Amino acid sequence: MKQRTPASMNLRLVALFALLAIVTFAGFGSYLCHALHVQLERRDDEELAGKCRSINHLVEDSASLDDILARRHLVLDNLSGHDQLLVRITRADGSPLLESHDPERAAPGIDLGKVAIGAWDSIQSWRLGDQHARYIASKPVTRSGEQAIVLVVRAASDRMMLLSEYRSDVWVAASIGTVLATLLSFLFVRSGLQPLRMMAAQTRAISANRLDTRLDIQAAPQELHEIVESFNEMMDRLSGSFQQLSQFSADLAHDLRTPLNNLMVQTQVALGKPRPVEEYQALLSSNIEEYERLSRMMESMLFLARAENAHVVLQVQELDVREELGKIADYFEGIAEDARVRIAIEGSGRIHADMMLLRRAVGNLVANAIRYTPQDGVITLTASVVDGATVIEVANPGSGIHPELQERIFNRFYRADPSRSSASGSSGLGLAIVRSIMALHGGQAGVRSLPGGPTVFNLRFPLPSPSVVSSPLVRPGRAGKPAGNLVG
Repeated sequence: MKQRTPASMNLRLVALFALLAIVTFAGFGSYLCHALHVQLERRDDEELAGKCRSINHLVEDSASLDDILARRHLVLDNLSGHDQLLVRITRADGSPLLESHDPERAAPGIDLGKVAIGAWDSIQSWRLGDQHARYIASKPVTRSGEQAIVLVVRAASDRMMLLSEYRSDVWVAASIGTVLATLLSFLFVRSGLQPLRMMAAQTRAISANRLDTRLDIQAAPQELHEIVESFNEMMDRLSGSFQQLSQFSADLAHDLRTPLNNLMVQTQVALGKPRPVEEYQALLSSNIEEYERLSRMMESMLFLARAENAHVVLQVQELDVREELGKIADYFEGIAEDARVRIAIEGSGRIHADMMLLRRAVGNLVANAIRYTPQDGVITLTASVVDGATVIEVANPGSGIHPELQERIFNRFYRADPSRSSASGSSGLGLAIVRSIMALHGGQAGVRSLPGGPTVFNLRFPLPSPSVVSSPLVRPGRAGKPAGNLVG
């Protein structure tokens, strides 16, 4: 089934404005019509009550009911100019006495018997089919004591007819206003969304070769600043990742090319002419070193790939920090003696970590420290508990690291001196592996250093909560190898 395409923002906003205009105009029109109807009906009722009082006064001022007939002209004069007002005066027994108009038109369909049942001296409504009337009935008494029944009816109202025409005009005006509001809203929406179209044009200009392009936050309205800032921050991250990936590819090709070229050249030279067995043995021994170097590089890259995708199983257990640091120092004792440096251990405590990964992370830092420590220098391994975490520090004297480079040294294949070859034996992956190991443990890896001063790498392992300590210290993971070499 084909997925329905959402309506454009222009159409949705215009439709919303049109609906809002319809509801607003209809509401105001209905309110105005109702308010005017109430006012006109109140005035009609006041006029109806006034005419009824005037006629009652004439009846009460008459000597008898027969005298009312002689004063008929006074009743008719009282209704002059009000053709829609009808008057009927009857005796107490209901027999007609006076009609202001043709009896067939005088309040047609109203039964005086039924009227008498209702409240007197109050305005009542009467409806028959599409005919509607308002009436008031009273029982005045002549000076002779004779009682009459006076019925004053408003069969229709000029004001109400005017209201009907006014209502039609209001709805016509509301319809025209809705159409105009819809058209104007379309223009305003197009103008208001112009910054979005500008942003879309700017984003279309972004490509792999133009990742430095950013949206102009000054040209965007205040409501879009947060979106523009988020987009620019995303582009900063993408640009950094793309540059890192490009540098990673270039460094990987360079680091793989060197040992492969060495293997190829040495083999071609050896095959150039017959040689003694000793030279072939030396060639094979040299090739083995290059193969081992390639193997370590591939293993390190696979470890990083598995760590980023949570494919490394952690066998977390409680370890004695000083004991583990001592084993690492013993492992590097021979290498340190060859480099004429010394390894010292300070501090003690307990740590919850994967033993093999802990040794690999600290071993990478120690190997790095031996490589850059001057002769007769001392590399210090320190363990302590700070702010709810076990911190291991590897400090060594040396030339230090510039502050601008301290964050970048944890990137893959990064070298502070790009011109330095890989002849030092470093693959450029050791510190990247250290950071990945710390991420697997939920910890952090950092460095403090100044040019010409000591360099201190620190590994921060968070202490487990009591509930975790009381349970088996094993963190499950997906299929993968638990650990690699001590140094990688």
